[in-house]
Amino acid sequence: MDWNPENGSHPNGSKGNGSHPDGAKSNGAKSNGSKANGARRNGSRRPRQGIRHVLVIGGAGYVGSVLVRKLLDRGYGVTVMDALMYGDHGIRDLHGHPRFEVVEGDLRSVESVVRATLGADAVVHLGALVGDPACALDEKLTMEINLGATRTVVEVARGLAVKRLVFASTCGVYGADDGLLSEESPLNPVSLYSRTKMESERVVLAMSGPEFLPVVLRFGTFYGASPRPRFDLVVNLLVARAVAEGEITIFGGDQWRPFVHVDDGAEAIIRCLDAPPDLVRGRVFNVGSDDQNHTLGQIANHIAELVPGVRVLYEGGRGAAEANYRVSFARIRTQLGFVPHRSLAEGLTEIRDAIEQGAVADYAEERYSNYKVLTRKGDMLRRSDSLSASVGR
Repeated sequence: MDWNPENGSHPNGSKGNGSHPDGAKSNGAKSNGSKANGARRNGSRRPRQGIRHVLVIGGAGYVGSVLVRKLLDRGYGVTVMDALMYGDHGIRDLHGHPRFEVVEGDLRSVESVVRATLGADAVVHLGALVGDPACALDEKLTMEINLGATRTVVEVARGLAVKRLVFASTCGVYGADDGLLSEESPLNPVSLYSRTKMESERVVLAMSGPEFLPVVLRFGTFYGASPRPRFDLVVNLLVARAVAEGEITIFGGDQWRPFVHVDDGAEAIIRCLDAPPDLVRGRVFNVGSDDQNHTLGQIANHIAELVPGVRVLYEGGRGAAEANYRVSFARIRTQLGFVPHRSLAEGLTEIRDAIEQGAVADYAEERYSNYKVLTRKGDMLRRSDSLSASVGR
């Protein structure tokens, strides 16, 4: 595996040496929201559905940094809106690309959102406070960012005649249910994070119209390597602990979750950008695959097979209010032809190798955890007019 967050290399692209698909070399300069690079002028070499330029809100984050590279490889022009609260490690090697620019801005600021959206044909909204522990730190701030700012993004996008908006939601909106859940199943979120996503979905879909096409993607629980690594995700964290400490603890173990590799999540977004309008307008799609519904106990068993000698401890049981859900992915498979190509075993292996080979020196480092960063920077963020567009995804 070729993944080193320190030097900009990543598992699904080139080394961070400034080279790009167009053959242009990075000069190390940081884009600052200007159009000097021609990113918005030149657009895509291979336009699809009239979409040439894509704004990715939260594009320096875990999912965004994977998605941005894929979009550039496919010829799209890309603007990233992000306040870089976790740094620019995930996109540093892209600075200077002729079809790439960065706008640092606050999701809560109409002016910043307008500046980032100008010239975009499509918006991918990944920005949010992500994860139950991170969101629980400050409910008011979470509502401002996850719900209030989403309303701003959607209103600005529609007002500026953006053609398409892809909104990142979560399968966590289903909450606790022992059945196999589809997009038509009742929503029963059990956390603040999932509740804000459910309410944001309603805001996004209510804006659908002949000239504005929103689509909601409910992602399974992410895992796998990214240019902006995260080790506050259950699979990544458990593998890292197994390798580094030789022991993992599973609380309960019978909780079901749908899992999806971050690379496949990015591909699903592009599938929605490329799809004919009538297939995705105002639609909701679960993103993952039926065979990657697993209990946490099953995840532990897979890790034990991959990391010989690891000790697996079990504590307690599942609480009545704890999320527990298995999800059907038939709609996205049959209607969009989307099938994930990355297996759980592949994701476990790439994380194991990153730890064993030293690509990630210390998985417990603050920048790899949304919760740790927000714990330290929370007071500053409450006072500040600037909040990262990528706090999480």
